[in-house]
Amino acid sequence: MSHHNTVLSQLLKFIPRHEFDPLAKQHHTGQKLRKMSRWAQFVTMSVAQLSGRASLRDVVDNVRAQ
Repeated sequence: MSHHNTVLSQLLKFIPRHEFDPLAKQHHTGQKLRKMSRWAQFVTMSVAQLSGRASLRDVVDNVRAQ
């Protein structure tokens, strides 16, 4: 069985994670992160934007379904 990357995976390859993490730490202000990492939040918001989700509840339901 062959392996195929998803379109989302291919898009995220354009954003180098080794550059994302220091920038996220540098610009983070506020409370400590609770459950999700900054990268997971970024991926979730990217999926929501690309799939045209209309509300936060819609985003949460979509993430739970995944």
